[in-house]
Amino acid sequence: MYARLEPKVKVIKAITVPIKVPNIKPEAKTKTDKTKTTEETKKPYSPLNNSNDQPFKEHMLHMKEAHDIGHLLWLLNTGRLILPHHRHDKIALNDKLPFDEIEDNYYKTNPNIVVIDDFMNLEALAKLKDYCLEYPFWNTIYGRGYLGAFREQGFNPAVLTTLSYEMVKSMPRIFDNNNKRNLSQMWAFKYESKCPGIDIHADFAAINVNFWITPTECNRDYDPEKGVGKTGGMWIWDCGAPPDWDFTRYNGDDKNEVLELLEKNDSKAVYIPYKYNRCVLFDSNLFHKTADVNFNPGFDNKRTNVTMLFGQRENTGVEPQNMLEAAELREKTSKPVLDILLENQEKELELL
Repeated sequence: MYARLEPKVKVIKAITVPIKVPNIKPEAKTKTDKTKTTEETKKPYSPLNNSNDQPFKEHMLHMKEAHDIGHLLWLLNTGRLILPHHRHDKIALNDKLPFDEIEDNYYKTNPNIVVIDDFMNLEALAKLKDYCLEYPFWNTIYGRGYLGAFREQGFNPAVLTTLSYEMVKSMPRIFDNNNKRNLSQMWAFKYESKCPGIDIHADFAAINVNFWITPTECNRDYDPEKGVGKTGGMWIWDCGAPPDWDFTRYNGDDKNEVLELLEKNDSKAVYIPYKYNRCVLFDSNLFHKTADVNFNPGFDNKRTNVTMLFGQRENTGVEPQNMLEAAELREKTSKPVLDILLENQEKELELL
């Protein structure tokens, strides 16, 4: 049995209070140039339109906290709270790949770029994917919406050590020991479901091996007919960093000098669509950037890429030997996270 309670209503006589409205003259409407507006609307798409943008910069620590909470919940819900060792002494590289053809195509292409599908052995790839999902080493936060895990901070899966040895052995013309093109650095990046990703830059190495380990179906712009994601891939330009540029010029946060160089040289970019277990192998000195990321929400749907650098950047001066040195160089061109937080707190206090 339900009892209906009637609300007690108290009638109050309305009181009218006269309000003086100041005599404000309306601002004169400025004439807009319709032609200019139309031209701006029809401005052609360029992957460089969002260069220098850092839409996540003010929320970097919140992004990290959200990731860590999602990580813990994922571990609990999947029963993987105990971290496995992920040993892998077997084959990591797909040994069915046409290695001679890959080497030929790399050197025939100008600039040196080759795309390798079905890159890793599937068992090894599954272990690497689990490793990236389970281990809590995503400690470097970026203002364009992604987290980084570096070898110096614990990212050192055994499967990648095996993979590096096999690449050098299987493709000696590319990974030439005489040129000291052995593994020099490696890291992984994990992205927000929708973000601009890594901005345009070059790397401090001779060869860049970049591959994607999140299933293609997680891409919101997945094309089932072609088996690729229309977004979330990689742009690579036919222009490299000048030999006399140091790290802060070709890999710093201020991209204006890079954009001027690309425009001056009338540089063209090639787009490599996103695909699971696809590797893009290219000259590290070439400018490149992540295409806009648009993946499904969910912790295990996050776009994740692994980067392995081989050798040192050629024909240049002193280069950073590890990512910790590189991080120190970055500080010259970017504000530390704590400084940003303190500035925001001061602004909030002023408003109170």
